[in-house]
Amino acid sequence: MKIVLIFLLSMFLNLTIFAAENCTPANKKAVCNPEKVKQVVDEMCKTIEKEGESALAKVKKFRYDCCGEPDYIWINDLHPTMVLHPIKPQLDKTDLTNSADPDGKKLFVEFVKAVKKTPRGDWVDYKWTKMGESDPTAKTSWVQLCKPGGKGEGWVVGSGTWK
Repeated sequence: MKIVLIFLLSMFLNLTIFAAENCTPANKKAVCNPEKVKQVVDEMCKTIEKEGESALAKVKKFRYDCCGEPDYIWINDLHPTMVLHPIKPQLDKTDLTNSADPDGKKLFVEFVKAVKKTPRGDWVDYKWTKMGESDPTAKTSWVQLCKPGGKGEGWVVGSGTWK
């Protein structure tokens, strides 16, 4: 347990320092380094695969700094139905099949397609409304296929950054 806490703390500190170097204050967007986003998703995926559904409580609380803004991990299944969205919990247990961005892109369907094609992970571009704003903004998310407890079809685990 101590090792996990030390790892998470060091990961948070590294993300905080690195994220600050990649901020775009002129655009008022939190643009994280893509490698850091991938690293965070991969580490959380390992936790999910090891701990199974009991890891959901950790995912729900987990945040990492992206240019002074908290970023998060979400999880949907392969239907796609939202398993966990820590920022928009009203989406939990919601069928996302027809959820589309303003351009008509069915982003959660695209997330599922991406992990089926490349289970180790891939980027998906779309538009999403940033907290506190009314207009959708270009975003890209790293999605990876993770099997809770090493069983079942798996979940899409992802996190994004603004473009």
